[in-house]
Amino acid sequence: MVTWMSGKPLHEKTKEWARRHVRLLEEVGVTPKLAVLLLNDDPVELETQRRYVSLKARDVREVGGEVEIYELVDVPPERRSKEALYLIERLNRRDDVTGILIQKPVPPFVDEDLLFQRLSPEKDVDALTPENKKRLLALFDLDRDLLPCTPAGILELLQMYGVEVKGRDVTVVGKGELVGKPLAVMLMQLDASVSVLHALTRDKLRYVKEADIVISAVGRPPELYRDNPWRLTGDMVKEGAVVVGVGGKVDPATGKWYFDVDEKSVAEKASYLTPNLGGVGLATRARLLKNLIRASYNVARATAAPRLLKAF
Repeated sequence: MVTWMSGKPLHEKTKEWARRHVRLLEEVGVTPKLAVLLLNDDPVELETQRRYVSLKARDVREVGGEVEIYELVDVPPERRSKEALYLIERLNRRDDVTGILIQKPVPPFVDEDLLFQRLSPEKDVDALTPENKKRLLALFDLDRDLLPCTPAGILELLQMYGVEVKGRDVTVVGKGELVGKPLAVMLMQLDASVSVLHALTRDKLRYVKEADIVISAVGRPPELYRDNPWRLTGDMVKEGAVVVGVGGKVDPATGKWYFDVDEKSVAEKASYLTPNLGGVGLATRARLLKNLIRASYNVARATAAPRLLKAF
């Protein structure tokens, strides 16, 4: 029988932890504040990102923090990178903004590399600046480091349910900068044997079928994409596999979610499985709260209270 890896216990535990640290920060006059940039005007991406951001914002406010959301989707494509850079530089300088999130994916005409080069590493709550990425190439600390939210959330979820990655064959479907690529590096640091699949990979099913752990991070459901669609079904995985579903998109016409993993069929084969709703999404949101608190301490140390070095 499958064990469902719900993200709810991790999410609730993290919110309680965050509330305690918000109170500590407020004692020295610092309130965690998250600034979010939305840049992608593709209808599917924009609707999906708005959903994600509304949930993240709710979490931050529930623990006592504040949120500012900036939508630049109406800025003409030829000016959007420049406007985003101006905004990032202003947010970097503001002492009241303690964390900045550039919601990915950004549109192809936006200079993503330049945005993350300019983003303050101390405020980078998705840990995607060049400086923060370097941490993945060394031994990272899952409990204390600023790490990419979804990859770190997945590792915390596996840890919570006692799923060992050391020495296991892991297949990551999707090589995106947000999930697939950093997650593969982190898994290798934890001594897993990792295969990363992408659109040009030959014989994808062989890699998936042989894997002890399958992590699907594609986000191209057949209902919404004709070009390189993807869905993981039960006949594609081996008996007893651990399956983690990451990709999900919202149909802007109907408001319905579509996911990477066919829950019903995969549950018949898997030993552990994340639910499409209430699984990795909650783990990601939990990690964002942790990263925001850590970033808030970075700002507090620089601007308000050296004694916080002892508090965190």
